[in-house]
Amino acid sequence: MKKYEEQFILAKQLHLSGKIIDSQKIYLNLIKKFKTNDKLFFLLGTTFLQLKNYNEAIKYLGISINLNDKFSDSYNNIGIALAELKKYSEAILNYNKAISLKENYIDAYLNKGISLYKLKKNDEAIKVTQLVIKLDSSNAKAYNNLGNILQNTGKKKESIEAYNKAIKINSEYLEAMNNLAGVLDNLKLYDKALIYYYKIFSKNPNFEGLLGKIISSKMHIYDWDNYIEIISKIKKQIIEKKIAVKGLFINYLTDDLNLIKLNSESFILKEVLDPKIDLVKFKDFSDLGKLKKLDKNINKLKIGYFSSDFNEHVVLQTMANIFKNHDNNKFELYAFSHGKKEDDLWRNKIRPYFKKFYIINDMDDIQAVRLARDEKIDIAINLTGLTKNHRTNLFIKRVAPIQINYLGYPGTMGTKSMDYIIADKIIIPEIEKKYYFEKVKYLPECYIPESKNLFLKATKNYTRIDFNLPKNKIIFCAIHNPLKLNPKIFSVWIKILKRSNDSVLWISANTEKSKKNLLAELEKNKINIDRIIFAEKVKENSDHLKRLELADIFLDTHPYNSHSTSYDYINAGLPMITLKGNSFASRVAASIYSSLKINELIAKTETEYENIAVELANNKFKLKKIRDKIKKNISNSNLFKSKEFTKELEKVYLEIFNENI
Repeated sequence: MKKYEEQFILAKQLHLSGKIIDSQKIYLNLIKKFKTNDKLFFLLGTTFLQLKNYNEAIKYLGISINLNDKFSDSYNNIGIALAELKKYSEAILNYNKAISLKENYIDAYLNKGISLYKLKKNDEAIKVTQLVIKLDSSNAKAYNNLGNILQNTGKKKESIEAYNKAIKINSEYLEAMNNLAGVLDNLKLYDKALIYYYKIFSKNPNFEGLLGKIISSKMHIYDWDNYIEIISKIKKQIIEKKIAVKGLFINYLTDDLNLIKLNSESFILKEVLDPKIDLVKFKDFSDLGKLKKLDKNINKLKIGYFSSDFNEHVVLQTMANIFKNHDNNKFELYAFSHGKKEDDLWRNKIRPYFKKFYIINDMDDIQAVRLARDEKIDIAINLTGLTKNHRTNLFIKRVAPIQINYLGYPGTMGTKSMDYIIADKIIIPEIEKKYYFEKVKYLPECYIPESKNLFLKATKNYTRIDFNLPKNKIIFCAIHNPLKLNPKIFSVWIKILKRSNDSVLWISANTEKSKKNLLAELEKNKINIDRIIFAEKVKENSDHLKRLELADIFLDTHPYNSHSTSYDYINAGLPMITLKGNSFASRVAASIYSSLKINELIAKTETEYENIAVELANNKFKLKKIRDKIKKNISNSNLFKSKEFTKELEKVYLEIFNENI
């Protein structure tokens, strides 16, 4: 018995000093050789928890409870392991048991609040977290958790106050700084966000995901100092599978298909799944209700459209006519909305096209999956992908026997739970299918159709004077999301300006810092700052579309092209020069222009891009000729004929269905 006690003390000392594996070996050896107790199994289970082997942790903590069902810490730690496996409801049951056994059990209350937050039960989560603060007003973690919940409910100002309290209590609390910076980012206070990101970097340069957040904030304000260095480090980390930047964000940084695939896979494993899950096996979660079996004799296919953008958003604007033109004799539509809760003009417009329109924001994954299965959806269309407010876990748990990635996300979703991706042969050439987890299905023309804004308000006829544009100069328009700009593409625009003296660049810059940084780039390249004109934000999208007609040539970005907005420029008669890259996101504009047979605006290299722009700027006859060609070719393309495009999309749905029965 003396040897047991000596070994047990040694194991605990190793455990406390952070030598988890060494302590674990001793615990296991003690279990084999000596009579054991609940404390030993608790400690062993805790080592597995710390090593992120959650199933083994649950196993040994469960044995601890079998030996002593009054041991509150075992219930709490099992709850933590279950939460890490995304089993939040089961986790809460264990936290509740721990709380019932130990009065004012702060850790269990804290953990319960986190799981309630993950289940989107925000009101309950706030109450539990506020109880922790009442019990311990100096608990920095409680304030941080409260900030997360408040931010999730849209109370950004209150969340900032909570994070600041957490940091005041613990000035080294990097997670709270990171969360605070994230809110400031969302509020477009990028300079202030960077202050906190840099503080984190000074204390821990390897803080997970930090470099991606720093470069994102910098890109929003056109701060390109150390751009290449930071991007190189991010790429290295992705290859080493150390981190993953946000699913969509990688497309702004590179067109390397292998990097994008690696990042998507890492993002899924980190943000959505437990890393040990074998994605291929996730075909049927029988505990979530019966998954429908496909029937070839079915009268109508039930199509479930899942989106966070069933509101005034470009995805809905693009899909609106498709919803409208679906063949009601063959298809029955169901909407599952997980974005904004409030209705708007767009949502009210498309609601009648669906048999049922569900708002699933407050449903956890299990409830939402059961709802879809109860409706017996045949094909689920994911219109969100890995963008903001995604619900990828619904598809991993399988809402329908067939699941398709379409339109909302320009790339692979990094999981085989998505069965198909719909594209075209320019977006995903046959030779590049290997970079996609999904099976690729092709539409005959570009995968993305034109969809006119159904609610354009009448606008006056603008002149260049209204926007401070010179009357007799070539206007290069580059009004983009700031994330699409980078020093590489901007350097090409600089060369274009230098070679076409009688021209200006019309560009968006939403902050004074952004303007200052762009002007500095011009001065650095010895170009007069009068050559750049800032496009101020307009209230109505219709005004923006109308003002595009005042420009002469649109300059596309790379590696993230203009996508559906390409049609805005086409409808404005504004030729757009695009650089065709390797990735999905860098080929959309090329796909649109190829479908319209206007290949002369598609460049394969930066030099070619530059030369096309300069030639059009210096040759007004050629510029007019290409404008006329755009107008003519619109009438011959199904991209502008929503009924015909919808029929082609339906053919793809039916082809996929027939492959699976």
